[in-house]
Amino acid sequence: MNQAGYLYRLQIVDSQLDQIHTRLNQIERIIQEDQRLSQAKQSLEEAAHAKEISRQALRSIEYTVAEQQIKIEQTESTLYSGRVKNPKELQDLQLELNTLKKLLKTLEDRQLDAMIQFEEAESILTTAKAAFERTQAQVIEEKAGLMGEKDQLLAREKNLEAERQAILPSIAPENYQMYLQLRQQKNGIAVSKVEEEACSACGAPIRPSEAQSARLQSRLFYCASCGRILYAG
Repeated sequence: MNQAGYLYRLQIVDSQLDQIHTRLNQIERIIQEDQRLSQAKQSLEEAAHAKEISRQALRSIEYTVAEQQIKIEQTESTLYSGRVKNPKELQDLQLELNTLKKLLKTLEDRQLDAMIQFEEAESILTTAKAAFERTQAQVIEEKAGLMGEKDQLLAREKNLEAERQAILPSIAPENYQMYLQLRQQKNGIAVSKVEEEACSACGAPIRPSEAQSARLQSRLFYCASCGRILYAG
């Protein structure tokens, strides 16, 4: 095999390595930039916090209602005990009792609202928990698949690197440097195969005599159109 042949083999290996590196970078970016789980966790924490706030509000109003009920019981006990004889005092007690009961009704309405809000917060938290668990399971499954693919790519990369190292000793240093330079200049394609008497990279025609020279001689031949190394097979 001549120099162009070894360079063509090297290019096949390097192109496969490029694809592997691109995919490995994609996998890493997908894993790093996946915000679904953190967003679901944030929603869960916010729902839990909202439930705690509503629970505290409900407990507060329940305590206030209980205090009001005690005041009413105490006022009724004084009013109906018979200990108070003065009509004016009895009238004041009755007015106070009416006011306390009216306030109790308002407090009980607030308590009902607080109970409804607490139940809604509890429902939202339940939904957030279920969403978090679904997202967690989905992310774990997807990441497991990506990590499995990553392991396969790394194993393939290792084999290709070994193949690359096996090819390099057959390539003259100056030809290798030219290959690297052309790969950088020509979007990763430094060597073009001659197919149907044309450069497969740019389509420019290659004379049979040129293809024959590229096939038989050890020195490198280049496409007159695109400047890539020609490999005639």
